[in-house]
Amino acid sequence: DSGKILKKRRIHMKNIRTCFITLISTTLLVLYALTASAKPASNINKTVRLNQKIAEKKHLATDKSRETIIKEAVMALTETKKAIDYLDKKDKQKALDSLAMVVGKLDLILARQPGLALAPVDVHLETYDIYASISEIKKAVKKSKILLDEGNVQAAREILSSLASEIDVVITSLPLATYPQAIKKIAKLVDKGKLQEAKYALYDLLNTLVITRHVIPLPILRAEELLKQAEKLTEKKDRSNKDNKELNTLLSQAKKQLQMAEILGYGDKKDYEEFYLQISKIEKQTKHNKYGKGFFDELKESLTKFKNKIFNKKLN
Repeated sequence: DSGKILKKRRIHMKNIRTCFITLISTTLLVLYALTASAKPASNINKTVRLNQKIAEKKHLATDKSRETIIKEAVMALTETKKAIDYLDKKDKQKALDSLAMVVGKLDLILARQPGLALAPVDVHLETYDIYASISEIKKAVKKSKILLDEGNVQAAREILSSLASEIDVVITSLPLATYPQAIKKIAKLVDKGKLQEAKYALYDLLNTLVITRHVIPLPILRAEELLKQAEKLTEKKDRSNKDNKELNTLLSQAKKQLQMAEILGYGDKKDYEEFYLQISKIEKQTKHNKYGKGFFDELKESLTKFKNKIFNKKLN
């Protein structure tokens, strides 16, 4: 059963403080290393070092996204929840005060950025990974297609839910086109003494928060790190046989990571065709102990553009 072959690890981080991310990342590294327990110790160490680099990139992705959080929007959300508490206590005046605070904070945001549609209030990471070979993933994809063709949607869904290897930067935002007006209408209900109706309306309003996902494919990140290691070797004069063997291994592993990303459906086939051609070009340039700088420039630029294209594609 292809569904049993694949293993998905899902980590949902509600708190994105740096120390917590480090703890989660370290756990992932240990688990990833354990899956390679049959390999030599040197390979396990390389795997751990590779994933440490990935953990560092997770930090950067989180920090960059946290910069988008708007303090006033966070305060507006907090005051919305306070208003619900006050309505529970039948405290009409304090509920109105909280709602007035919400309107004030949102008006301030709109005064600063009139065209802003979404005001971010929270960012967290979700990590999904898959521990399977390329052939096993291909089998799972083929199986899910057959199940879909047969109309067995739920069985296909179970397999497809495992076919992910990514970091999701999940951003929760207030919809500025509707939230302020809704708060004002709810304030009128409170003013008329319709406290229960106002409370339910606030609950409904909280359900309108917009969740946006930005995807960072893990195989692409791993390929980048492997290529960085390979680049150092291509710049080395008088490489030993051991160096050349390691260089070939690194390029081969990077290609496998790209193949995994392609099979999992991250991006277009034509993007990967370009990557493979560029890797082949590097292999030719470094043949017979040739060395030099700049061999990887074109490939690195292509990967950066590709990664940004995937990340900036919002998934709601």
